Parts: sequence; structure tokens; C-alpha cells
Amino acid sequence: MLERLKPAYNCLLSPIAHICSKLGLRPNHLSLTGLVLFSLAGWFVYRGRWIPAAAAIVLGSACDGLDGLLARLDNKKTAFGAVLDSACDRLTEIVLLLGLLGFYLTRSPAPMLAPGIVLCYTAVTLSLMVSYVKARAEGMGIACTTGLLQRPERIILIGAGLLAGPAAMVWILGALSALAGITVVQRMMQAYWNAENIPPASKK
Repeated sequence: MLERLKPAYNCLLSPIAHICSKLGLRPNHLSLTGLVLFSLAGWFVYRGRWIPAAAAIVLGSACDGLDGLLARLDNKKTAFGAVLDSACDRLTEIVLLLGLLGFYLTRSPAPMLAPGIVLCYTAVTLSLMVSYVKARAEGMGIACTTGLLQRPERIILIGAGLLAGPAAMVWILGALSALAGITVVQRMMQAYWNAENIPPASKK
């Protein structure tokens, strides 16, 4: 959904990418820094400090955007860098939702305990499935780019929930789970359609 805004977002980050290049930073450094910031956000969430957590997410997301820009700017795209970036992307969602799970287990009022735990589980499971279906399809040479709720939208939803508070976050986790589930179905359908339409010679 937000793919159309990516050029404007990259344009906004481009001056920072040039500064990082002059400082000698490498794309992998930014990928790992982003993961550290998201891990810090997860810790803040667990401790109930949700506004600092939202700030850490903003900084971590900036690092996530900068690593690709820097790789293209310095012509430092590598296979390992792509794997590291994908792994960090998955881990950022896991640590955020782990922080939320810890919060609901230890600090939330009783009425939010059960739904908070269940929805943290469904949110992380379906979010990972969205990414897995795409990665598995593309690994088989099948295009799989569609999806109602991709990673940027999921991070934005969680950030909005942090600003809204624990009660609203339960509803946002429910929406995230439902929309991620729809996205999994969309991607499975696209993968099926594209697989069926691959020319026979390409399937060998």
C-alpha cells in the first residue's frame, strides 16, 4: 500500500545516506543498528514506556530505509547484505511483539491479559507468514509482490498503537492479525496464479 510513497521517502533520506557514506558506514552497519533500535523499542514496550518505544521505532525505521540507499549509493550490494537485511526485518517485528507480549503478561489489567497474549501470537505468526510466502515463492522463481499489509504498514500500525495506549493496542493487534491473514491469502493466490502461468520451459 505504501510502495507509491517509497520514492518520496528515499528522497527524504538521501542526504543522510550521503553523510553515512562520507563517514565510511556500511549498509550492514545500518541494518544492525536498526535491529538494536527495534530491540530497544521492544524493551521500552515491555517496561511500559511506550512513547520512547515509538521514538526508537522511528529511528530504527530510518536505519532500515538507509541501508538500501547506502548500498546503492556506494555500489555495495551483496548477497549476504540482502540476507542480513531480510533477517533483521523479521527480527525487528519479533522483538517488538515480544515486548508487547511481555507487557500484557506482566503489566496489563486483567481484562486485557488474554486477548493481548492471543493477539500478540497471531500478529507475529501471520506477519512472518506474509514474508515467508513471498520469500518461498520468489525462491521458486514465482513473482509474489501483492499484499494489503506489508511490513511498513505493520510497523506503522504498531507505532500508532504505542501512541494510543494498551487498550487501543489490543484492537490494533486484532486488525493487524486480520489484515496480515488476508495478505497471506492474497499472496498464496498470486503465487498459484503466477505458477500456473509460468511457461513450461521455465518450470524445468
